[in-house]
Amino acid sequence: MQWASVLSRDPDVGDALERGIEALRGELAQARPQLLFAFVSPHFGADAARLSKTLRAAFPGALLVGCTGGGVIGGGREAENGPALALTGAHLPSVTITPFIARDGQPGSVPVDAQALVLLAEPFSTEPARLLAALDACAPSVTKVGGLASGASAPGGHHLWLGDQVLSSGAVGLALSGALTVQTVVAQGCRAVGPPMFATRTDGHLLLELDGKPALEVLSGLHASVSEADQQLMRHSLFVGLQLRSEQVEYTPGELLVRNLVGVEPKRRALAVAARLTDHQVLQFVVRDAQAAEAELEVGLAAATRANSRAPAGALLFSCTGRGQGLFGSADHDSGLYHQAFGPGPLGGVFCNGEFGPVAGRTYLHGYTSAFALFRPALH
Repeated sequence: MQWASVLSRDPDVGDALERGIEALRGELAQARPQLLFAFVSPHFGADAARLSKTLRAAFPGALLVGCTGGGVIGGGREAENGPALALTGAHLPSVTITPFIARDGQPGSVPVDAQALVLLAEPFSTEPARLLAALDACAPSVTKVGGLASGASAPGGHHLWLGDQVLSSGAVGLALSGALTVQTVVAQGCRAVGPPMFATRTDGHLLLELDGKPALEVLSGLHASVSEADQQLMRHSLFVGLQLRSEQVEYTPGELLVRNLVGVEPKRRALAVAARLTDHQVLQFVVRDAQAAEAELEVGLAAATRANSRAPAGALLFSCTGRGQGLFGSADHDSGLYHQAFGPGPLGGVFCNGEFGPVAGRTYLHGYTSAFALFRPALH
């Protein structure tokens, strides 16, 4: 197995393609890629058909898949502003690649022996939560990762590639089967404030009571008990972390599904959460900031190295447009942490309007998240 990833910042699409193709060929040497990921900035969106034709001609026999993104990642570097083309190629011996297009929220058939699915969707024309639920239903044990195209403000402005097709709506994906393993790291960028609590009374999306007390009263008490810095964060970056494994007693941030706190209902002293709640579910209030996001990703990458010390042959990163320089104040933050954990190696990807990745065995649409897929050859 061999992966390679490159980034071109040339403002002219022809030059970007020429230099990107030349660089990727050099990185792959004599290996012929069976899979080619292409992520491009919106500056090249009008050239979607040309990009597809040129890349397929340059790498015959490789399945082309990709999308436009407000930022792209190639060669382990993050290009968030200006024209950019990121190419990631993979030579995958003894691996079967099955492409699919999802229509009306239904992905079609997924190979029964699939190891992983990579999914890219157009945000204005799809219901990603419905699509992910359908994929989990038909392939519950298969790892799923990906994200929503970004960079456009209206329908028709995003583009997806799959083989020789160029789409401006829907979702595309591929299933990988055979001699590979795929490990994921999903970092939602939050840390807990306050202890885990039981949702002792709920009503759909409304959180009525926590540990037998009105939820709004509990939140007010928590706000009064924390530091001034955390009080400031709670005013604009407060979320709810939901536990998804009822048998556990303690939880790390990566094991909680982070969902928005969307409002209050003063008459019932209740909180509205962007998730359906159940009585006796455990939850924690969490806050999001740069320090928390960095710490959670470091913990997740460290856990991934403990689980498998072999450096990945290649990796993909689907990162939220709300991360990057805007959150951390410097470029290449998340890709830099990846390289600190695993050393130099091919890393490509895209900044997304929403990220797909597993938490506690189910696949969710996330925000402000970095979802990594780490690819290795299977050991025999």
